[in-house]
Amino acid sequence: MSLIVWKNNASSLMASSITNVATTVTITGGQSALFPSPTAGQYAVITLEDVSGNIEIVQCTGRSGDTLTVVRAQESTTGLAFPSGSRVECRVTDRKSTRLNSSH
Repeated sequence: MSLIVWKNNASSLMASSITNVATTVTITGGQSALFPSPTAGQYAVITLEDVSGNIEIVQCTGRSGDTLTVVRAQESTTGLAFPSGSRVECRVTDRKSTRLNSSH
């Protein structure tokens, strides 16, 4: 089982748009340290949200500079295209909180 890594209140905006199948997300320059930097066997839960409130949950499996490597369409969400300026945030999700609660 992979280990979930977190950082409190990580929030940024997409620096450029992404397609519904893109596997990298570039955030606003200089804000990468706000986000977890997963290593092998780890991931961070990231929520993408556009200005219309469309949401996709992804797993961030790596961070290099301001670019996050992601696995799309997690927790019953669908891969969506997002314009630049969309929110990129570490949020607690239902499935992840259920998993944490069941491990205690």
